[in-house]
Amino acid sequence: MSDQELRDELAAIKRAARRYVERERAAGTGELLVQSAAKAAAGLAPIARNPGSAGASGAGAATPKEVGRGASPVATPAPQRVAAVATPAPDEVDLFGVPIAAARPSAPAVELPPLHEPLHPGGREARAAIAAHSLPILEQVAGEARACRKCGLCDTRTNAVPGVGSAESGIVFVGEAPGADEDRRGEPFVGRAGELLTRIIEAMDKERLIPGTRLTRDTVYICNVLKCRPPENRNPLPHEIEMCSPYLHRQLEALEPRIICCLGKFAAELLLGVKGTIANLRGRIYRHRGAKLIVTYHPAALLRNPGYKRPLWDDMKLLAQEYNTD
Repeated sequence: MSDQELRDELAAIKRAARRYVERERAAGTGELLVQSAAKAAAGLAPIARNPGSAGASGAGAATPKEVGRGASPVATPAPQRVAAVATPAPDEVDLFGVPIAAARPSAPAVELPPLHEPLHPGGREARAAIAAHSLPILEQVAGEARACRKCGLCDTRTNAVPGVGSAESGIVFVGEAPGADEDRRGEPFVGRAGELLTRIIEAMDKERLIPGTRLTRDTVYICNVLKCRPPENRNPLPHEIEMCSPYLHRQLEALEPRIICCLGKFAAELLLGVKGTIANLRGRIYRHRGAKLIVTYHPAALLRNPGYKRPLWDDMKLLAQEYNTD
């Protein structure tokens, strides 16, 4: 091996190591390991989880603390509301074409605290007025995001990806960051994961999960925490989230959603202000300002693990159940 080849190989190793460290830092792995070590040293026994308990161990536990700026605390459920699920026929398949082996109850919905901000309005007339009012604000935010140069992602992006859709339904899906297809087209969720999200929204509409509310990519709003694609689809870095999150907060303020659906941990951690796994955070109802908020798996995770399809569909039924409940 020549000296130049050796230098090239060492440079490649250095770049790979830097990307790995950035991903681990962005995911909060070090902090989680420190917390786990501290618990082990203190001799704390793990808290058993069961369907009737809203307080799972870890950051996802439902404790009386603020979740998201201006949000009300999450209360321990008493009692819980559990959506009934009919027992399927042996050859029944779900909306994704996956056979249903047995009936599974939906994830328990956590009762909201008695005192919280009024829920943003529903109903066609109210939502139409909000949609009309939000349009110029969303266009202004989109223009600012496309011209943004607050972090280094502006140097590697092809197009900024502000968001798409409207406030008509009052439902907002928030993902992590644009991918290659999104970067090329300037529109969120248009790759394989985006096609799956579109099918999920269409399935919700086909099943009339929210009667009287039309659900399409045009009537919901779809956006990401980051408005620019990170190189090689790496995880967002903390300073990138800090620089970009004001755009998301302004979008949510203009949209006045009834329900926010966080797709993946980065959206959940930003809007809830806590760290945790999707398994611990999902299945509960949170509040973010005047909206309810749920957490579920990112569609890309379903492409890697089809076993997440059933939990995600349960989360969509939970979303629909809570949509018309003040």
